[in-house]
Amino acid sequence: MFTPLQNCRVCGSKDLSPYLDLGVMPLANSLIRPESRKKAEHAFPLVTLYCNNCSLSQLSIVVDPTILFWGYVYRSSISKTFQQHCLQMGKDIKSRFPGERKLTALDIASNDGCLLEQFQQEGFAVVGVEPATNLAEIARVKNIPTIDKFWSSAVADTVVKEHGKVDVITATNVLGHVDDVHSFVAACKKVLSGDGLVVIEVPTVANIVEKNQFDTIYHEHVSYFLFKPLKQLFESEGFMIVDVQQIAIHGGTLRLFAAKKESGRKVNTGAITSLLQKEENQKLYSLPTYQTLAQNTEQIKTDLRAFIARAKKEGKTIAAYGASAKGNTLLNYCGI
Repeated sequence: MFTPLQNCRVCGSKDLSPYLDLGVMPLANSLIRPESRKKAEHAFPLVTLYCNNCSLSQLSIVVDPTILFWGYVYRSSISKTFQQHCLQMGKDIKSRFPGERKLTALDIASNDGCLLEQFQQEGFAVVGVEPATNLAEIARVKNIPTIDKFWSSAVADTVVKEHGKVDVITATNVLGHVDDVHSFVAACKKVLSGDGLVVIEVPTVANIVEKNQFDTIYHEHVSYFLFKPLKQLFESEGFMIVDVQQIAIHGGTLRLFAAKKESGRKVNTGAITSLLQKEENQKLYSLPTYQTLAQNTEQIKTDLRAFIARAKKEGKTIAAYGASAKGNTLLNYCGI
């Protein structure tokens, strides 16, 4: 049901140091009904490793994706904040293609089609790739062609055969779910047009460290990226980074724009250099920074449990609102 990690998935190094052990956890999005709570539930180690070579953070194991993602319960369109995010993203990307030619956008892990709806509004032809069959069907009802498989080289071939080369590939909050990131990026290159853009969004480790966001860590997220290892990954597969943005959604996210090296696209050197320097200044290429995060996380657990015990002793009522995946990391790690 899971595979131990032997090498860094970006650079291949075996020099991996564990720094945050959150214990044995159930899957964050495998919500169970009250009548099923006495049944055995799958649980897996949740340990984060730091690569001393390229600075990628990654989990010590990879849970079988078919266990994690078939019949997935999260729907992008439910969040009004994310809908607005998609609207602005569509407009930004469209502005990077001057002229009047018909453009095609491919969204990997397209969920219920939330982002592709915005691309349609901007005049793009669209196609989605979404392994959760329940979500793919919702997208098709919206007239969004969707292939219900995991992204792969074979799926890239299918897209080219049925839709031709695409001008934009988006992958929002999916690359962190992928074990074989090199095959993922190589398949993108296969389907991308000559001057096309790959636009990747990933939560940034910088925010996890700065704001002690340990609850962002759960089994679906096998990698926790900085810009440096992301840049290294794409360059190793024949891409160049042409721009990078830091945006607020999901507690702090990197948006990366990559193009084929031969595309001739202009590079925003200032943004790239500035972010690399910022990561260096924040000591995010150093293991002790992450060991401090582990210490802070343990303190949060101690303080929260003490607060709850005190509130209960005083006869107060404690309420929780929402059912985010992050909440399950918090509740299980703190033993609540």
